[in-house]
Amino acid sequence: MITASPGHYGPGTGANGLIDEVTEAIKVTKEVVRILRAAGIQTNYIEDNVNKSQSTNIGWLIAQHNKSSRLIDVSIHFNASVGTHSRGIGTETLVYSDKNKAIAQKITDAIANASGLKNRGAKIRTDIGILKRTNKPCYLIEVCFVNDRVDVALYQKHFDAICQAIASELAN
Repeated sequence: MITASPGHYGPGTGANGLIDEVTEAIKVTKEVVRILRAAGIQTNYIEDNVNKSQSTNIGWLIAQHNKSSRLIDVSIHFNASVGTHSRGIGTETLVYSDKNKAIAQKITDAIANASGLKNRGAKIRTDIGILKRTNKPCYLIEVCFVNDRVDVALYQKHFDAICQAIASELAN
């Protein structure tokens, strides 16, 4: 069983640039869940349509993940940096500990291979609530940068392949 959620709590509450993080994270998460379910893998989908602030959103998402019976947690996000770019910044997957880094790297490799996005690798982050406070291994996937023209073009062109790549790695 997998529990998956898009980050944040509504359009405009995450990173914004050429595309909106929350809008796109919802699309990716729903498609990944659809693919996993079609493959017979039990998958929970959690979307926060309740909260109105980041602090309550994070606690709510963590509680919902921890309430579900699952083997892993997945949180889909999109990254951002300052300004608008055309250099191709890439994709990465964040985890809380080194114990889950190899799987995170496989997820990132799959996204990069399916899309042509630069592979930023797997990164350990001990300061992110959902990684720190879920009680199962959690993978926070940063699909691409919302403010980079190259990233957004590759994401939009290869949306289906990216979702399939994520689902395939999670299924493994």
